[in-house]
Amino acid sequence: MSPVKKLVTGTALISSVNALRLAVQLVSLPLLARLLNPEDYGVVAMAMPILLFVMLFADSGLGVSLVREKTADMTAWHSCFWLTAGLGAGLSLALAALAPSFAHWMAEPTLAAVMASLASVIMLQSLTLVPGAAMQQQAMFSRIAIAEIIAILLSVGVAIAAALNGLGVWALVWQQIVMYAVRLVLTALLGPYRPRLVFAWQAARGHVVFGWTLLAANAIGFGGRSVESIMIGKFRGAADLGIYGMAFQFARLPWMIVTGPLQFVLYPLVAGAHSDIAKLRAQALLASKVLATLLLAPMALIGAAGVPIFDLLLSEKWRDAAYIFALIIPAMAVQPVTGVLGTFILAIGRPEIQLRLTLQSTILWMACLSSAVWFDLTTVAIAYTVSTLAFSVWSLKVMLPLLGCSLKDYAKAVGGQAILAIVMAGTYWAITQIWALGDVFAILLAVVLACGCVGISLLLARRDLTESLRALR
Repeated sequence: MSPVKKLVTGTALISSVNALRLAVQLVSLPLLARLLNPEDYGVVAMAMPILLFVMLFADSGLGVSLVREKTADMTAWHSCFWLTAGLGAGLSLALAALAPSFAHWMAEPTLAAVMASLASVIMLQSLTLVPGAAMQQQAMFSRIAIAEIIAILLSVGVAIAAALNGLGVWALVWQQIVMYAVRLVLTALLGPYRPRLVFAWQAARGHVVFGWTLLAANAIGFGGRSVESIMIGKFRGAADLGIYGMAFQFARLPWMIVTGPLQFVLYPLVAGAHSDIAKLRAQALLASKVLATLLLAPMALIGAAGVPIFDLLLSEKWRDAAYIFALIIPAMAVQPVTGVLGTFILAIGRPEIQLRLTLQSTILWMACLSSAVWFDLTTVAIAYTVSTLAFSVWSLKVMLPLLGCSLKDYAKAVGGQAILAIVMAGTYWAITQIWALGDVFAILLAVVLACGCVGISLLLARRDLTESLRALR
């Protein structure tokens, strides 16, 4: 199978899994939102940033590095497996021990038991990393999809059953535990990797160096998001944090459906191809152009229709989340388009660039958040969008030259879609001001306009896309 076919097929499979996840959420989230309170979501939102931050250290970036391993010698794989297993066990116990103190500091008694229970997820994930990397490297995307689908369905089923039985916040806790446990079992059964009692530091050392540089970048990014949730929870309360978290949960869906799967499949195909900068440049511009076409205008329209979407799906008690959603959508639309370039930066073996950019963006956002959190959620959302858009321009100036690409070339690839997104959002607003539409018709209008934008854009760019794909072949 050609690289292009692998990319398209693999992305379609992983996107289908995430589309299923979205479909399940569309069915389960409204039900859970009605059965649970914003405070329940807020308690989990307080625990999850700490959990995810600690999970990064169990990974240590080794999974990403192992995908680049091309030799038949499995010593490095076995060594990295035992490193991640040991780290996972230690960090899981450490987080459980820290839970009571953190709950006391947050003045949320329920948080202690919730965090201690979620700590088990760290160990489950650490045991999945190396087998999962082997499946990714060997392009076993259909098996990855099967494992993910089963894990999604079982975990959501457990969450709904628990919520119906009045377990409150524990419905969300069990959802996470079941998700990671099922994924571990199926990855071990379906994947090609089998651990052995082999450990050699020299074989793992190169992966540790690469991985820990990447880990530092990821840790800073997750740390920033953790501090974000902690600050909002501490100064605005659990209810506001629940509203803020719900808005971001919806806004991150395009990354989950499109950009995430594309990066997951793209990375093993371009890893190690740093010697062919011309090819990487063509791939980067093509990926950026396709993502801009698929995301910018549709996300602008979804943001414009945020109130009817939230009212219809989650009920009017979540309307405040719709306003936050509309304010952050410009940043969340741009991030996936520019973020895909990070895959190519790793492909050329420059994780330190990602580390530097992540550190700079986190410092900028923490400074903005520290000033905005004293006011209200609206101010926080506006600060997030302004800081994200400003930093996106700076990150392009850093990354594009490394791929042999100019800012002018990049603007040609995505600029038209950015302008179209603004025009279509304005069009939607004008139509809804002239005619008073119900929630269903307002959402349908946004969907029709979004599909029309994507279809016409792809049709107009068909020749350029075809030539780009032909060149990559």
